Amino acid sequence: ICDCSGGSLTNCPPGTKLASSSWVASCYNPTDKQTYLISYRDCCGQNVSGRCACLNTEGELPVYRPEFGNDIIWCFGAEDDAMTYHCTIS
Repeated sequence: ICDCSGGSLTNCPPGTKLASSSWVASCYNPTDKQTYLISYRDCCGQNVSGRCACLNTEGELPVYRPEFGNDIIWCFGAEDDAMTYHCTIS
């Protein structure tokens, strides 16, 4: 949803700050039969835009399995302690 508020798939929207921490996931592309490692980082400091809200809970498990939860916010590493989540870039 970063592109909906002036950012892109790889750039945070204006007025948000990139968290210094990240997480990674692998993705298999059946077309080229390659597995890719993708790094994700949160853009922080502003509330989520109401016009582009996205809450995908497919495959989500409770908090005791954090690798399968979408409720973990990685903004704790953001500049100026901007703990408010806005969107995620890859």
